[in-house]
Amino acid sequence: MSEASRFLIVDDHPLFREALQIAVQLAYPEVETVEAWTIAEALERLGSQPFDLALLDLNIPGVQGFDGLLQIRTRHPRLPVVVVSGHEEPRVISEALSYGAAGFIPKSVRKDELADAIRS
Repeated sequence: MSEASRFLIVDDHPLFREALQIAVQLAYPEVETVEAWTIAEALERLGSQPFDLALLDLNIPGVQGFDGLLQIRTRHPRLPVVVVSGHEEPRVISEALSYGAAGFIPKSVRKDELADAIRS
C-alpha cells in the first residue's frame, strides 16, 4: 500500500468500526481510514474521494441482504469490497463472493486474524 492509500469502513456499530480501524492499522499503519454508518453515506464518500478498499458489514440500516454490496459494486465496479459480517453461513459467504465481494471476513475472528485477513 502507498502512503496515499485509503480504506472505507462501512458499519453501523461504533465499536466494530473502531475494531476494524485498529485491524487496518495493524495490517497497514500508513493507510488512512474513513468511516461510514450507512450505504448512503458510503456512496457519498466513495463519490467524493478515491479509495483502495471498502470493508462492508452486510447488516446495516437501510439495506436488506446484499443490497449494500450490490449498490457499491454497481457504482464502483473496480473498488475491492470485503464483506465483514456476523452471518457466517457458507451460503452467505458464497453469495457475497458471487455478487462481487473481493473477500469475506467473519466478525467472530480475533483482532490479529482480522488484520491478517485484511492484509491478504
